[in-house]
Amino acid sequence: MQLLIRFFIELCALRRAPQDLPASLFLLGITATADWLVGMLVGITAGAAWWMSLLQGGIEIAATLLALYVALALFKRSARFQQSATALFGSSALLGLAALLPLSFSVGQGTFTDLALIGALLLLGLVIWGIVVTGHILRHTFDISLGQGILIGIALEVVSVIVVTGIFG
Repeated sequence: MQLLIRFFIELCALRRAPQDLPASLFLLGITATADWLVGMLVGITAGAAWWMSLLQGGIEIAATLLALYVALALFKRSARFQQSATALFGSSALLGLAALLPLSFSVGQGTFTDLALIGALLLLGLVIWGIVVTGHILRHTFDISLGQGILIGIALEVVSVIVVTGIFG
């Protein structure tokens, strides 16, 4: 387990690539579940109901799996699906855990404080870094440049927000 956690830390530091992971449905299931549960914790920490966070996380995971599968099929790279999805979910879970502390800085406070500002800036940094990590994973998955991967990562983030906001308001 420690090796797996270390791998995702190195992936988030852009020192490892998704192809360094074994292609394993079991590992994909573990990382998707971890991402789902961490997403639920992030939602609860941000003040959402647990069931709403659980439902949103499930929709985001399903949408990620669908979009990745379709894109890989279109580019005839379906063999990379398990490793890429595992890398996306594992890195997302790790960055989600990192977001719990800054999220807690502003929960329950009715006024804008310095601590809330620090939390917001840290969260913004984590969102930006998460997009860079996604771009890094997509760069290796589709054999594109990091810049192209980051642009796709931004587009995926925007679409995800639009879909989740459209469904849940």
